[in-house]
Amino acid sequence: MDTACTRRIVRKADPEVPEEWFLMYEGDLLVGYADAITRGDEVWLAEIGVHPQHRRRGLGTALLKEVIAAYPGDQVALSAEAFTPDLEGWPWRKGMQGAALAAWYARHGFRAAPDEDTPHRMVRVP
Repeated sequence: MDTACTRRIVRKADPEVPEEWFLMYEGDLLVGYADAITRGDEVWLAEIGVHPQHRRRGLGTALLKEVIAAYPGDQVALSAEAFTPDLEGWPWRKGMQGAALAAWYARHGFRAAPDEDTPHRMVRVP
């Protein structure tokens, strides 16, 4: 089965909180997600993850581009620090770490902008 033609991203939002989920499916299978939180004229990319069996196929890039496109006039900020999400049923192992993760975001237009609370903070200005 050609999953590229069945790939879709579904946006889910709760009108009571300034948060939106971008859920990537291949067919009926959830293979990745991104969590974006709106804070004034800045969007904080809280999490982005791709299932380990679906990595290295550009899915993370597709999710990142979808988030950026969803907020065309806003600065997007994030912490380029690896994490291990707690999603039941997903056999997570760590993805990119440290410099490799920061370099990946830099390739997508992000630059280092650390502050006292977030030493790995990066921003992408529209």
